[in-house]
Amino acid sequence: MDGTPLHELTLIGAACLGRAARRTANLVTRAYNQHLASLGIEVTQFTILCTIALAKAKSASELAEMVGVERSTLARNLDRLVAADLVAAEKGDGRRVTHRLTDKGLDMVAAALPLWRDAQNDLLARLPADKDDDIREDFKLLRRAARGVLAPAS
Repeated sequence: MDGTPLHELTLIGAACLGRAARRTANLVTRAYNQHLASLGIEVTQFTILCTIALAKAKSASELAEMVGVERSTLARNLDRLVAADLVAAEKGDGRRVTHRLTDKGLDMVAAALPLWRDAQNDLLARLPADKDDDIREDFKLLRRAARGVLAPAS
């Protein structure tokens, strides 16, 4: 190699928060997706449907932030949800597009909720009983730290 000690690369694999977060997110996502597969949706799409149902996002950027995905991932999933007639896109002010659930989308949320709950319970059952709140709090701390890194210097 170019002088980079191999043991340093090994440490990166063991200590990198990004790698650990990505591996964890991928596994957890697969667990939820396995439960939702019978409905033909994935957990990201379910989360988008739920967020739209709550009508809290006023823009696609805000929706992407609330769901926790990049804008391109949101756009790709919204296209699929619109094509499946689960979501309707409506012209808003200016170039803004708003989204609402169709009746079929509301039915999908109702059908998916017990499957999501099963996935949630399956994951929680495999954690120490007193750790789930700590884990969520640790995720919040990590997100806060990442936002601090991404914040523009003032």
